[in-house]
Amino acid sequence: MAQNKPRLEKIEKNGNARYNLVKDIRFKDQKAKVRVPISDPQNADILNTDLEKKAVLKKAELSSDYYISDYLEKSDLLSLEERRWMCSEFFKQISVDEASYLEKRFETGYIHGTTAIEGNTLTLAEVNDLLEYGLSPKKDLREINEVQNYVKTRSFTNNSNGKISVAFIKKIHSMIMANILENPGQFRNSNIGIVGCDLQHTPPELIEDELNELIRNFYENIQAQKYPFEQIMIFHYRFETIHPFLDGNGRVGREVMNYLLRKEKFPQFLIGNENRSDYLSALRSGDEEKFKQMIQTFYQMYQNQLNKIEGEFNRFQ
Repeated sequence: MAQNKPRLEKIEKNGNARYNLVKDIRFKDQKAKVRVPISDPQNADILNTDLEKKAVLKKAELSSDYYISDYLEKSDLLSLEERRWMCSEFFKQISVDEASYLEKRFETGYIHGTTAIEGNTLTLAEVNDLLEYGLSPKKDLREINEVQNYVKTRSFTNNSNGKISVAFIKKIHSMIMANILENPGQFRNSNIGIVGCDLQHTPPELIEDELNELIRNFYENIQAQKYPFEQIMIFHYRFETIHPFLDGNGRVGREVMNYLLRKEKFPQFLIGNENRSDYLSALRSGDEEKFKQMIQTFYQMYQNQLNKIEGEFNRFQ
């Protein structure tokens, strides 16, 4: 939301005065104002709920008009933009302790989900105990390392601000796959395939060039006002088809995806075992060049997740 705080507006007509709370809204180079009438200017609540709702809706209108959508319907784009800015505004209104509590819950859910989808058997409670209290479950050491590796990985990505690069991707892989692979952070040097799938991954000698092209195309499309959510999902799919590493491509790909989402002020995308089937179905649609169907599947998965997030928000209202 705009950084400007609401202000009091006085309108005089025929000797009578009425008052509004006004908030300025800005998105990129677009500007607008929203207002709500108030009866008592002396006791006006600056955090007026109606004003904040109108501000979220207006910013969503501005941003949805700004972007070019290749795959989503206009109504879908507007709905997602409303929820994007609602989440952003919510975290500005709650206390630091409340925000920290929610962020830890989302972080634990994300780490559990992105490892579980690759076969890790730690439960959500075990992941929480391991990350929060250092309590190791009686599980295979590799599974424990897979979870623990995210402590440094998420610290690195959460404190990074720049554009992604090949070096950035290698760094993430080196952290996620530490104590799991012999040479984490190194691209594969052999061809690989997937049983039952005709899709051919990028030959090893072309991996770096194709990743650089993928990154360049992504930022060019963002600069051209292409809708970020769509472009991030396309990037994720393309990354997985390049498959630059022998192992860990899904985990690295989802970490990069969430880094890009955070940069664009979207809530992170939690993908776990419960929606593994939809996730793989979306990627298969990409393999068949049905990109509209792929984006729609990702969009619905994301909207279902945001429904749950809004349920969390209601506990603090």
